Amino acid sequence: MEGIEVIETEWGSPLHRELIAHKAALRAEWMKSPEAAEEGRRMLDAPKLEWERMIQPRPRRKKIPIYTWQRQSR
Repeated sequence: MEGIEVIETEWGSPLHRELIAHKAALRAEWMKSPEAAEEGRRMLDAPKLEWERMIQPRPRRKKIPIYTWQRQSR
């Protein structure tokens, strides 16, 4: 991860708001690009996923011993 600048800032600080706005601008710019349109077409043309069956996992046994306490009568 060389060459990546790490910036720590508090939530809601001016720097945080600036970084969020920059990220939103980059996302909006990408959404207008031809690559985004092509990816959208590929997703529409992709085959739909269907669940064939569902496998129920076996219930696990508790491995923690459970103790019951009784009062001793005198």
